Amino acid sequence: MMEHFLIQLLGLEGIQFAQADWLWGIVIWPVLWATNALLQARGRTVVDDLVQLQAQRQLVVKHALIHKMADQPLATARKTWTFSGKKFVLNLVRGLMVSFLCIALAQPQKEQPLEPLPQQKTVRDVVFVIESSASFLLPDYQVNGQSETRMNVVKAVLDRFIADLEGNRFGIAIYAEQAYTLMPLTSDQTAARLTLKRLKPYLAGRVDYAMGEALGLALKQTDLGIQAAQLKQASVKGKQQAGTSDHQALKRVVVLISDGLSKPSRLPLADAVNYAQLMNVPIYTIGVGAGSADADKRLYTGLLYQPLESDSLKAIAKATQAQYFEVGSGQDLNRVLQQINAAEGVPFESDQRPPQHIPLMHIPLQAAVITLFIYLLLSLLLSGGLGSINTSRTLSKVNQSTEGTS
Repeated sequence: MMEHFLIQLLGLEGIQFAQADWLWGIVIWPVLWATNALLQARGRTVVDDLVQLQAQRQLVVKHALIHKMADQPLATARKTWTFSGKKFVLNLVRGLMVSFLCIALAQPQKEQPLEPLPQQKTVRDVVFVIESSASFLLPDYQVNGQSETRMNVVKAVLDRFIADLEGNRFGIAIYAEQAYTLMPLTSDQTAARLTLKRLKPYLAGRVDYAMGEALGLALKQTDLGIQAAQLKQASVKGKQQAGTSDHQALKRVVVLISDGLSKPSRLPLADAVNYAQLMNVPIYTIGVGAGSADADKRLYTGLLYQPLESDSLKAIAKATQAQYFEVGSGQDLNRVLQQINAAEGVPFESDQRPPQHIPLMHIPLQAAVITLFIYLLLSLLLSGGLGSINTSRTLSKVNQSTEGTS
């Protein structure tokens, strides 16, 4: 209440007090001032710093005939309260000093406007399953008018894609005759991009027998990623909250980049599809290469064998409620990845930054120190004047008394 009253009275809009209880000290000093004046009006002696200064400066005189006044008391004037402008000024300055000190102890501060948060992003766990069989050596893509292999085009596009999606987690699995996890899920973009450079044809064999196994590895990676997120969330907010929110906090996506099956998968694709359906993970499939030998001769310049087999890729995407894309250039592949990025993911809510405050305590503290110096200076000056007046009055009374006795 005192805080709001002071803010409205002084027009301190936007100012807050961290320890507002100290502001009640501003009300205490007028009460003490009024109590002091009331006691003086009733004739009681009130000792304060001003009275002490006057007493120290008051002259004590030894009179030669003071012994004749032993049996005759001095005439004392009746004490009456009179308004003193000098004391009023001193009390006013003292009150200002106390007020500034109380305001400083209340720790005034001004809330600093925060910079606008960056545009809301979407985050997800994306695991790329990339075929690395011999067919990815075929130079059937054109980049800047020159032929480029499937593998190099895929690596270049994925590198740009990962670099542009900060905050996402990426994993890479490869397959040919065997299936391997080249990189587990990580949010380290630099590590993901460096891992892409290691990707080469023949790295997992020559023939694509292990598509089903690679999909199983990718799905397992997404499941492990969710478990890790749950543990991390549980350590902060508790297991109950983590269990209800983590599955909604991260979207899991598998992207299969392949030219289809040249040989049946060693692990039936139906098993991998059932696993994906159980986990509710869509598998987007991207077909690379020409659809037939005739198309190879007319549209491309390097497909010597294994044209694109799209039936298996379409079936996987449809069964997992995803989409199948067929690309004929690096630009097409980049557009496809952007479509997947727009279709999947949940809003990423960044942590709310605590409000920042600018401390203003130094302003009333400086004012209190300046007021203290003014008060001390006025006390010395005014107490000297009052002391000289009291001294002259005392001497005149003593002289009058001695004259009467003589």
